[in-house]
Amino acid sequence: MKRVISLQGGMAAGKTTLAKRLERAIRDAWVIYEDPSALVQKRKELALDLENEKDFIVNQRMFIEHEVERFRRLPDAKIIYDRGPEDIECYTLHYPLSIGKEWDIEGQLKAELNELRSCRSDAILYLDAQASTLRARKERDSTRSRGSFAQAMGMLSYEKEWFSKLPTTTLLPVDALDAEMVEAKVLQFIADLWKD
Repeated sequence: MKRVISLQGGMAAGKTTLAKRLERAIRDAWVIYEDPSALVQKRKELALDLENEKDFIVNQRMFIEHEVERFRRLPDAKIIYDRGPEDIECYTLHYPLSIGKEWDIEGQLKAELNELRSCRSDAILYLDAQASTLRARKERDSTRSRGSFAQAMGMLSYEKEWFSKLPTTTLLPVDALDAEMVEAKVLQFIADLWKD
């Protein structure tokens, strides 16, 4: 049986750092990292403009199909996602709003969104950080370019509101926590969730 937790939160909230720490700490869990590089490359090859409605639909259809396939290939095991299927759904629904567009996303991607919604995680842990914290963490981290940081900041309020309404989401405020403190809290959260 799959038991799936996804780590969500704004860019630079600490999701990947946490996922790496959990991978070392929980030996019987599969940690699945976000890696959209192949899809981003395909978007570039197709010269898709995300501010154009038709191009956005093509792009999101591609991302959704990839995410559904990725979820279906998961083993029957304990899974920890560094961003899960819900992240694609949230972006699909809210990116247009974040750039002032009111496109009929639900209508144009109805079948794809229904399929994606069948892949939801059992639990979502949202690492909740203020925009100022995210900016400061980005500035301190020279190991990653975070080229889409401005776009992610534009999505932040939509993202937090949407995730907080999902019944499986737990918000974890991380502004005042270092990586070790976050790990300790999340290990306890997971132990309580996965106790047999």
